[in-house]
Amino acid sequence: MLKPRLETGRQRAGPHLPDPATVGPYRPFTTDPGWKEAWWWLGVPVLVAIWLLATWHVAPAWYSKWVIPEGYGILEFCQFLTVLIGLALAVRLLFSPFVRKRPFVLTITIISELSCLYIAGEEMSWGQHFFHWNTPEYWAAVNRQEETNLHNTYAIFEKWPRAILELGVGIGGILVPLAAAFFPRIGSNRLSLFLPPAALMPAAIAAMAVKLADLAHQSGVTGELLQRPSEVIESYLYFFILGYLIVYTRRLEALEAAERSGQEGWA
Repeated sequence: MLKPRLETGRQRAGPHLPDPATVGPYRPFTTDPGWKEAWWWLGVPVLVAIWLLATWHVAPAWYSKWVIPEGYGILEFCQFLTVLIGLALAVRLLFSPFVRKRPFVLTITIISELSCLYIAGEEMSWGQHFFHWNTPEYWAAVNRQEETNLHNTYAIFEKWPRAILELGVGIGGILVPLAAAFFPRIGSNRLSLFLPPAALMPAAIAAMAVKLADLAHQSGVTGELLQRPSEVIESYLYFFILGYLIVYTRRLEALEAAERSGQEGWA
C-alpha cells in the first residue's frame, strides 16, 4: 500500500530528472552547457582549428618541429593533459555513494575511468616519454616504434578502440543531438543521463571533418589539409571525452541534489 502512495506523490510532483534507478515521466536536464559557456564547447574547437591550419600553412617547419612530434609535441602533450583531467573526473565519481548504488551508472563510470587511464598511459608510453627508459628488446621487436606501449603493436589495441571511439563520437556527438532536436523525448528518457549534449557537436563535427579530409587526401581527391591529421583527430576525440565527462558529472550532481532535497519523489 505504501508504493502506490509514493507513486501518486511522484506524479503530483511532476516529471523528475532522468535517473536509471527510477521510472518516468522524466524532464530534461537543465545543467547542460548553453550559449553562456560557448567559450569552451564552441570557441576551443574553432580556435584550435584556425590555429592549426594557420600554423601548418604559414610556418610548416615550426609545426613539424613543435606541434606534432611524439611525446613532447604540443598536440600530444595537450591530449595527455585533456584525458588526465577526464580521468580525475571519472575517479572522483567512483567515490560518490550515489554512483556506487546504481550498478549501470557505476559500470559506465568505471568504463570511462579505465578508458581515460588507457589513453593517458598510451599517449606517454606509460611514462617513457617523461623518464626516457630503454624499451626491452623483446617488446621493441613487436612494437613498430620501439616504445613501451600497446597501441603500436597490434590492431586490437589501437585501430579497433579508435574505430569504436570515432563511431561513438560520430553517432553520439552528431546524430543523437540532431535527433533530440526533432524528438524532445530523447532528452527525457531513462537513458538521457548517458547521452552526449548538443554542446559537444562542434568537437564531434571537427573530428569527423578532419577524418573525411584525411580520407579524401589518401584517395587522391584533395591535397593535404594538415600534416599528421590523425593527431588532430585524436585531439578532438579526447576533447569530446572530457566535455562528455564534465556534462556527465553535472548531471549526476543534479540528480544527487534532487535526491537530497526530496523534491523528486524518490521511492
